[in-house]
Amino acid sequence: MRSLHSRAAKRRLTAVPRPLFSPRLSAWHAAVTLFLATSASLAWSQPSNAFKIGILNDASGPYTDLSGPGSVVAAKMAISDFGGKVLGRPIELLEGDHLNKSDTALTIARQWYDSGARAIFDIGVAPVAIAMQDLAKQKNRIAIFTSSGSSDLTGKYCSPNGIQWVYNTYPQVRASTRGVLDSGGKNWYFITVDYTYGKSVQSDATKMLQADGGRVIGATTHALAASDFSSQLLQAQASGAQVIGLATTSVQTSGMIKQADEFGLRAKGRRLAPLSLQLYDVKALGLKAAQDLLVGEAYYWDQTDDTRKFAMRFKEHLGKNRMPNMSQAGTYGAVLHYLKAVAAAGTDDTAAVLAKMKSMPINDFMTKNGSIREDGQVMRDFYIFRVKKPAESKGEWDLYAPVATLPRDIAQRPADKNVCNLVK
Repeated sequence: MRSLHSRAAKRRLTAVPRPLFSPRLSAWHAAVTLFLATSASLAWSQPSNAFKIGILNDASGPYTDLSGPGSVVAAKMAISDFGGKVLGRPIELLEGDHLNKSDTALTIARQWYDSGARAIFDIGVAPVAIAMQDLAKQKNRIAIFTSSGSSDLTGKYCSPNGIQWVYNTYPQVRASTRGVLDSGGKNWYFITVDYTYGKSVQSDATKMLQADGGRVIGATTHALAASDFSSQLLQAQASGAQVIGLATTSVQTSGMIKQADEFGLRAKGRRLAPLSLQLYDVKALGLKAAQDLLVGEAYYWDQTDDTRKFAMRFKEHLGKNRMPNMSQAGTYGAVLHYLKAVAAAGTDDTAAVLAKMKSMPINDFMTKNGSIREDGQVMRDFYIFRVKKPAESKGEWDLYAPVATLPRDIAQRPADKNVCNLVK
């Protein structure tokens, strides 16, 4: 694979939040000001014909594993596989760390869009994603969400300039609840993170459960920064529910599962249903703690020859013994499809490129004959996996056993013209 060695490709543009004033920080302020001024100077000194796109995500905080540097690697792979140029112009990849702060993300994104960036990928947590959805529309640029799970991005916050590429809460919840319901887990109690993502997850899950004969008998919330879930778990236990639905982020889900086992909840017959657990979370938990949990994913590295081939290339370029998760694999596919659409449209005009993206089928190692719906949702199959028992695993990353495939029309929430005005 050809690597991108230009100074522009290596440059990292990361906004630094402004701290509260302290005399001790004056030198730090001066250094940061100098760094930002130098970065701006470098940005404007680049060749004017560079074709700019960006990867914006959490590159240093709690959600780094969700996308982070891995998504940057995937994007660089896609650019290199495409040939490094589009419309006769060298492709420049910008990288930014938004620190999970909407204002920081908007500062970086405005700078990128205003300096010529045509599309920004990845994005991350729901509040940042929703803010970016609005900014892309204002600037008439493109935002493609590969690690943002809020189904509101194709619902009440849908935009003609935004595409939800990999997943949202709906197929994750559908995949995670289906097997539990089929095995008799009808009565549920939710532990939900108290912000947009968690509320969306619980809402989707409640509607599905009620439609399929399940029942929600209670719920409680926890703060986004929480690490102790003792109170919530004890409330769930006292409710008498058969199933405890974990409508929270993947970071909190791992801690919650460990604490639930400390209380002996599964040993007492309670079932845990994590609604956002992903590959790296399972790896961090270990098979002993995660065994037999059901998860929903749009991609698993060991599904096919094509997925394995990409995973091995990714691991080599990342320089770590890590397989790609669905967000990182999806970033590769999103960047590649976007560049193909630009080439096919013969222009970087936003409307023309979006129209071409939606008219072209999506085909790569992860998605076969996928499409982009009018509300911005990528339509692809979703998969239910069972986490293997330790004795079943044949290697460090041999974590999942396939259970079922959810066809795209079942996996995805139907488009709703009463919620999204793009739906005709």
